[in-house]
Amino acid sequence: MRTKPATTWYENQRRRRRSPFFRRLDRSFKFRVLMAAACSFALLSLVNRFENCHSSRLAPDCLTSDYLDIISIGNVESFSIVAAAFVYIFEAGKRKEREHHEMVDLLLAQRQAGTTNSLGRIRAIEDLAADGLWQDGFDLRGANLEGLRIPFSRWRGANFAATVLRDADLHGVDLQGADFTGADLSGADLSAADLSGARFTRACLNKADLRGAELAGAHFQDADLSGTLADRPLAANGAESSGPTMDLQHDAS
Repeated sequence: MRTKPATTWYENQRRRRRSPFFRRLDRSFKFRVLMAAACSFALLSLVNRFENCHSSRLAPDCLTSDYLDIISIGNVESFSIVAAAFVYIFEAGKRKEREHHEMVDLLLAQRQAGTTNSLGRIRAIEDLAADGLWQDGFDLRGANLEGLRIPFSRWRGANFAATVLRDADLHGVDLQGADFTGADLSGADLSAADLSGARFTRACLNKADLRGAELAGAHFQDADLSGTLADRPLAANGAESSGPTMDLQHDAS
């Protein structure tokens, strides 16, 4: 049985920002440099102690002497490299945020340009979903997203009208109120997804997997439901209801 990831990047960042230390680390470049210098000094001191004390002739004061030896002309290069590495590590969160902004800009630009096929768009959507960023109400109508993999993400009210989602992995996705009018969901995995109030008018759900999905109030008017896997027989009468009252062709297998 597939399980939802215990945590996402976004959830980790929310927890980090509750800490005054991490908030200051994220907002102040000077503080990051200071912490990088402190960490570099500690690491090089540890290496220095190991070199001085890891020998057959152990000096009695090897653990307490010559700590300032690492601050010398000979060690400037090493100290600078290590400090720069720590600064790079401390700025990982900010780089990730910039990547997210670039991904959203890419999706908006391609939506405005009317681009249909784009591997970059698929990767951007998958990366945003994997990092736990909600995409409620996003407009992806008419896009080719065949083979998309966004399990356990959230796309409430998103517009997937006329979108190609053949063989897509939408397992456990929160798709409440999403619009799939005229979409191609052939072979898509919608098992355990929340499809409450979603619209599948004239959509193709041939051999799609709806087992365990929440279908309260979902619309399937004129949808192609041949071979669809479901927990019980459903029918494509298009009626709006508080539960799955559709009469779909049910795959008994």
